[in-house]
Amino acid sequence: MTGTVLYIKKGRRYIPWGNLEDRSYFQDVMEVGTFKLVHCVENGHYRYRHDVTPDSAAFVAAAMIALDAMEKTMLEKAKSNPNKAPMPWTQRQKELIENFRSDMAATGSLVPTYWTTSSAYEIAMAGIEAVKQTIPDDQS
Repeated sequence: MTGTVLYIKKGRRYIPWGNLEDRSYFQDVMEVGTFKLVHCVENGHYRYRHDVTPDSAAFVAAAMIALDAMEKTMLEKAKSNPNKAPMPWTQRQKELIENFRSDMAATGSLVPTYWTTSSAYEIAMAGIEAVKQTIPDDQS
């Protein structure tokens, strides 16, 4: 083990438990002077944690809200749509089309398998990273 060794008491003895530098197992170990921002998109949803500074925390918090909104919008817009109908769709036809679009998008079947695309998350994150690159180093 390297770094500061942590011990736990078992009976009358203290035994090694871990260390502060083993980040392969303890991923939430923080160094002195660092900050984390925790964001929960919705109940039961994975929480995102990002290293931030007090100067960048407001932007990162706003970016995480924007990331979720962009990802949901991009996923909806990426679904294929039928061409204009020669006559207006009935309500039942609209429901069938929407169910088809949702089901096919969930299976990834609206584009050929030999195409590769970035996910909505990757595209939205790339946009946020591009904005973060414009922030001077002493603020990010």
